[in-house]
Amino acid sequence: MLTSSQKSYVPRARQASHVGGSQSGRVAVLCGVLFLSGTGALIFETLWLRLSGLAFGNSIWAAALILSSFMAGLALGNALAASSRIRRWRPLYFYAVLEVLVAFFGCTVVFGLPVVGDLMRPVWQMLWNYQPTLLGLRFAVSFLILLVPTTAMGLTLPVIIEDPLLRETEFGRAIGFLYGSNTLGAMLGAILGEAYLISAFGLYGTSLAAAAAVCIAAAIALLVARFGAARYVADFKDADPAARSKFPLSFDTSYRPPWRLLFVSFGTGLILLALEVIWFRFLRLYVVSSPTAFAIMLAVVLAGIGLGGIAAGAINHRSTWLHQLVPVLLLLAAVAVLLSYLFFPGEAVRTPAGAFSLASWWQVAILCVALMFPVSFLSGMVFPTIVARIQVEVTDRMNSTGIATLLNTSGAAIGPLVATFVLLPSLGYQPSLICCATAYALLSIIVTERAVCSLRRPTGIILVALWIALLLGLVIFPYRRSEAHFEHASRPYERDDQGHVLARVVKRIEGTSDTWQLLRRDLFGQAYYYRLLSDSFSMSATSPRNQRYMRLFAYLPLALNPGARDVLLICYGCGVTADAFTRKSSVERVDIVDISKEVFSLADSYAGINYFNPLHDPRVHAIVQDGRFFLQASARKYDIISGEPPPPKNAGAVNLYTQEFFSLMRSRLKEGGIATFWLPINQLKVDEAKAILRAFHNAFPNASVWGSADQDWIMMGINGPVRRASEDELRQLWTDPTTGADLRTIGIEVPQQLGALFLMDGDEIDRITHNIAPLTDLYPKRLTDEPWDDEATHRFALTYFTAPPAFQRFVRSSLINQIWPETLDPKAAELESFFTVRQTRYLSEIAGSNKLAELDLYLRHSRLRIPILEVLGSDALRVSIAERVARGSETPPLEVMPDLIAGALAQRNIDRAIKLLESEKDRGAFGTNEIFLLSYLYCLNGSVEKAETLVADNAASIKKDWFVDWLWEKLQTDFGFHPPVN
Repeated sequence: MLTSSQKSYVPRARQASHVGGSQSGRVAVLCGVLFLSGTGALIFETLWLRLSGLAFGNSIWAAALILSSFMAGLALGNALAASSRIRRWRPLYFYAVLEVLVAFFGCTVVFGLPVVGDLMRPVWQMLWNYQPTLLGLRFAVSFLILLVPTTAMGLTLPVIIEDPLLRETEFGRAIGFLYGSNTLGAMLGAILGEAYLISAFGLYGTSLAAAAAVCIAAAIALLVARFGAARYVADFKDADPAARSKFPLSFDTSYRPPWRLLFVSFGTGLILLALEVIWFRFLRLYVVSSPTAFAIMLAVVLAGIGLGGIAAGAINHRSTWLHQLVPVLLLLAAVAVLLSYLFFPGEAVRTPAGAFSLASWWQVAILCVALMFPVSFLSGMVFPTIVARIQVEVTDRMNSTGIATLLNTSGAAIGPLVATFVLLPSLGYQPSLICCATAYALLSIIVTERAVCSLRRPTGIILVALWIALLLGLVIFPYRRSEAHFEHASRPYERDDQGHVLARVVKRIEGTSDTWQLLRRDLFGQAYYYRLLSDSFSMSATSPRNQRYMRLFAYLPLALNPGARDVLLICYGCGVTADAFTRKSSVERVDIVDISKEVFSLADSYAGINYFNPLHDPRVHAIVQDGRFFLQASARKYDIISGEPPPPKNAGAVNLYTQEFFSLMRSRLKEGGIATFWLPINQLKVDEAKAILRAFHNAFPNASVWGSADQDWIMMGINGPVRRASEDELRQLWTDPTTGADLRTIGIEVPQQLGALFLMDGDEIDRITHNIAPLTDLYPKRLTDEPWDDEATHRFALTYFTAPPAFQRFVRSSLINQIWPETLDPKAAELESFFTVRQTRYLSEIAGSNKLAELDLYLRHSRLRIPILEVLGSDALRVSIAERVARGSETPPLEVMPDLIAGALAQRNIDRAIKLLESEKDRGAFGTNEIFLLSYLYCLNGSVEKAETLVADNAASIKKDWFVDWLWEKLQTDFGFHPPVN
């Protein structure tokens, strides 16, 4: 039998068990509420920042100000929580109201930002010459727009922690679980929005999905409040009558802030957000920038913080040594910053080169986890632990959470600015990481109590061991480790597959937004071309193939609009297009807009043939600004606007390929002005390329597409009525010594060749895109992360390169009939031959060809030089360098001979080419290919007997195959050559 005391104990035990279970269940439910809240909030944040960039600009300063305005709103909400007390009977009701405000105003901001951008355009234009005022106004407007939803977001965590049943839960446990769950919800939002919602529903639909998540969180909170209504009523009856006001907050707090702990909260927020910027910069040396890649990086950081918060909740529930935990965690974070960098598995986990592919997400995730997760996890543990310590001194839960979050958010607002504008440009990413590790260690000193340092305590021993590990790590740190990471990014462009050196880095800049590396490739000891890398991506190059389409961005509109005076170039790159514009003497002004000042600072680093620094031209004005915002904010109009931005799938670049952007371009053109824009179909799926074409044609009714024998196409749009150029006007570019020499160097040797660049007009664009939705600001995910299909792209391109139908499209085009000079007969046979040359060169580059048959076609049926150089593996720049080297020596070096031979054949100097080949033969540098070429040239020059003798003398080295059979038959049929008898 039970005694009376035992009988009374059983109900109390059952009651305690019931209360504990109720508390645990309530904590779990409210964790789910904050999980949903975090999901919706992060989606809203990404949408706001994306649309704010469209409305207020995406320059590094503008982006920093927009982010700061967002963080300022959160800090305001934190400040309200830190300086007020909530009415005890309505915390979850108030929380639900806050979430509804977030949902309503969050959607309002998303739907309203494009309208605000349009309405503010006249103001931007009025203040364009007052840049500091313009920056300040953009901050003020973005802050006011985001004020209500961000302030409500900043209040949610401090308010929910005041739930009456949560007040009976150990505070450290509650804040850890709630904070961790909220952050894990944000992690889901980062992935869900970028990977699915934006693609499926667009930006507006995604905002409604975020609002739904937030409203569900509010509804659950109300349901929880109703189940605890009795507790609310009891608290209400016991409360002071003044607390029965309808307003949920009373500003009557009075407490002494624990400044040392608050400084640590501020510092940890600053360091972690600075680290996030530094980590992302470092990872871009291994991962190609794309919105989805950034979403994965952000998700890993948030996952670490969230799991760290939950771990802190579990530890705080079971541990009483809370005051000893913070310095240990800070020192562990300092050590982890160094170790995660030193053991970064960049070489072990290879990510594919080129544009980001969703198939490589797991490789990106592994790299992110290895670098960022340990420190993020420890940081996630630090914050709720600090809040719990602050609560011991402040006592009020909401005030404790509010003031700790206020300082942490303030630090987080400053951290990205410090990393972007101070650490990275002045120190570089590796010293910046070391600075962050050192900062964590210094914070641990501030928060360490003297009693904890005693070696008689386990905590003291752990702290001493961590300090020794950290100091030892700083002493033996391999400070040249950064070179290996830079080399990883440049290696694909420095060496070929066999490891032979192709180029070398001549300059490196760690700027505010990117890491830039300039590579120089030498030929025969002289500069041949340069390649500009942005992080791990080849942004631009001065190679002959690149120079052709880049210079055509200028020469195509200049040929059709010879009276152009004012030019705008969006994106500078290596300056090739700008250089082409400045060669036209009638151009009076060239404005060049680029978002990176480092690109302009590298302009003097280029040297070589066919390049001059255009920034030295007094007509040129370099402007560091987001190209899209420049079009919004500048009132100037132009005769020509040309754009060659980064590829559309790079992070942030999609906004320069949308219908709204193209319409903005058109609005800045004068009547009859021409826009040219890059369309890299080799970096897009076919339907994605069509979506951009549809967007461009929607903005420019008089649209057309042009291109040489590659997949770098040029979209051209004319604003308003078209104008027919005369033959004399068209020929001006070729008769002018400066522009004419440049055009002939890139392979556009006669005016008629310009017509043979035509691919399609607006009618054809309408035909192939009739069922394709245009790429727009609201549906940026019409450019997917799926890899493109090279074979499908080739089939699509070949449709427009195949000579007979391509020529017929040109002849029948209504646009061509309006702009092409009447005296240059579009039906002329020579013009048709240029279409044939383009098709042949395209197929040769894509699928290979019989080089000698192609050479025969160009030598005997064309007057062009460049195709001959290309089929022989040379180009105009190589020939110029080879001739310069040859003039400097008595006997031309053997290494320059192939280019000298190609140059002689391009000039139709068959005799000189034969002499050069015979010289190679006499010097013993004579292979089978040289035998075939010399035999062909002997026959072409009328020396068939010499060809027969040459072949007979080298018959033993000639292995019979399909090519030899073709060549003997060709020479026999065309020249009467007698092949050797087997």
